[in-house]
Amino acid sequence: MENNQKNLEIFFKEYLEKWSCIQQNPLMSETKIIRFARDRGILVSGSITGDPSNFLERDWLSSDELPANKRTLFHPFRIYSLHIIVSMCDLHISPSSSLNRDSYKNYLIKVSEFLPSLEFITEKVRVANEITNLAILLEPIYWPIITSRTRYSSPMTYDEHKLKVELYKEKILVFVKNLDPNIWCEHHKNLRITAAKLDGNTDLYLLLRSAPWEKRKQITGQIGGALWFRHIAEVIRRAFTDVHNVTWLEEDQAVGQWHIGTRERIYGTERPIDNILISRPHLAFEFGLYTGSTIRWYLEGETEYYAALFALPKAALGGIEVINLKGAVGNEKANIALRLTDGLAQDKELRRFSFISFDNDVPANTKAIRKQIEAGNVVGYINCNQPDFEFGNFTLEELVEIAARIDEEQGADTEKLRTGNQDKIDTGKKFEAYYCQYSNIGKALKGEKWGRALANYALDYPLREDNNCKRPFIETLDWVLSSRKVRYEYQRDNFYIDLHDFKNKNIISNN
Repeated sequence: MENNQKNLEIFFKEYLEKWSCIQQNPLMSETKIIRFARDRGILVSGSITGDPSNFLERDWLSSDELPANKRTLFHPFRIYSLHIIVSMCDLHISPSSSLNRDSYKNYLIKVSEFLPSLEFITEKVRVANEITNLAILLEPIYWPIITSRTRYSSPMTYDEHKLKVELYKEKILVFVKNLDPNIWCEHHKNLRITAAKLDGNTDLYLLLRSAPWEKRKQITGQIGGALWFRHIAEVIRRAFTDVHNVTWLEEDQAVGQWHIGTRERIYGTERPIDNILISRPHLAFEFGLYTGSTIRWYLEGETEYYAALFALPKAALGGIEVINLKGAVGNEKANIALRLTDGLAQDKELRRFSFISFDNDVPANTKAIRKQIEAGNVVGYINCNQPDFEFGNFTLEELVEIAARIDEEQGADTEKLRTGNQDKIDTGKKFEAYYCQYSNIGKALKGEKWGRALANYALDYPLREDNNCKRPFIETLDWVLSSRKVRYEYQRDNFYIDLHDFKNKNIISNN
């Protein structure tokens, strides 16, 4: 394999005209490249002219205009060469050093003795230009993948542009086939390290990489400079992957190592840049930018539904959807039950936690929920009320107290309600019949008012009166709130819901 810089230079000049018809980034004048580089944290001197002209004279920098063009123009990728040159010339003196006026001049003389030789700089710059030249040649092929946009010049149509790119690609990739992937892997590594030194916020880069190009290209400062270096590296990596079938580290990785499986756990895939559609929602979650719901809480009836709404008055703002199933969990022919099945399928697809609260007093309900668990459709939490919402969460004495308070708010006498015959009342339906018999209001205990009253009492007194244990409603509420910080894949891969008691259990400890 041949990796001769002279060959790359010759090839670059030969293909410059073909490249210019399909280039993706417009060339810049010296004035523009100075401003472009400086805006991205690269300390280039000059205004109309400056460092680029100086570096051209020294043969440290190449320009990218066609021979017939009298203006000197630069591809934006040239900022990498500019950065390498400027870095090699840096004295590495802090601005405050000038305060020591007496010793400053002598200090400058001593520092200058440690500057790299011009020959050393020339060699470093030669490699930087070699990298930049190849990236520029590859830009028409891979830049549209990185930016999700294609630029073509009028009057050329998109199909004509596409054909030119395909013909150009054949020739360029044949040239890449003759380059040594080991040498270029090292160049790619140096690009990643250079970018990290300019800006080490690698997670931020992944977030930006997943953003639309129109937003990315406006990023300035050192973050913007590092972004361009990483994009240059990606252009080169993609070519060598296609031609040599190699797997290099992605551009967010510079120093250190990832444990196997960690990137997949955090980003949803080991290669978040190559699989941006998979990693995007994970990155949004990492940065707290996920705008859709992360949890759906399905509740069997009106009472539970309004209790949940009272406890979570701004549920939607927290990414929580509260769904009213209206008592149709176990009725497979009911539209609401079908909604549960469809909803759980959507939850899995969107990596959204599913919480289900239902009453155990209806065998069909229990059977339906177990069926969903067996099918692997529930990643989240099951709240099975024994036997129903009222008696699963409250004692009879507490229910009487809550109902009496509702009546008292309406000015009704509650003596009969508090002292009536309470024998054998152990379900919500029996308590409702008791209330209708002894309450001076006489209306059924259902819906919003009853649900809000129960939730209000539960929030004031989270522990049951009889056993001093946390009420299942409060426990479910705690799980709902805490699950917003839990990674979906972690829960899915490490826990399961027991078919018998509906508890979440660790997969490993139960193997």
